[in-house]
Amino acid sequence: MFDKTIQVSGVTMTLRPYTEKRLKELNQINEEISAWIDANPDATIADVPLEKKAMWWRRKADVLWAPERPLDIEFFKSEEFEASQLKESETFFMKGRLYL
Repeated sequence: MFDKTIQVSGVTMTLRPYTEKRLKELNQINEEISAWIDANPDATIADVPLEKKAMWWRRKADVLWAPERPLDIEFFKSEEFEASQLKESETFFMKGRLYL
C-alpha cells in the first residue's frame, strides 16, 4: 500500500485515495463554495466568515484525510491551521483521477 502522510498543524494525516464517491463529495463542497462566491462577488477570502471557512475546510478534510486523531471545528478555526496543506491534498487527490 502506498500511504502518503503529511503533517498539518502538528497532526499526522494520511491522504485518502481517489474514489468516485469522494470526488462527488468534494465537488458538492466546491459547488457550495462557488455558489457563495457568486452570491458575494465583491468578497475576498478575508470577507468569508471564519465559521463558514472552517466548516468548508473541515468537510474537505473529512473527504481527503484520515487523521491520527479526531479533528474538531476549532482545529480549522485556529490561526495555526495550515490551509495550504488542504489545498495541496486536494490537488494530489484530483491527480489520482487521471489514471485509467
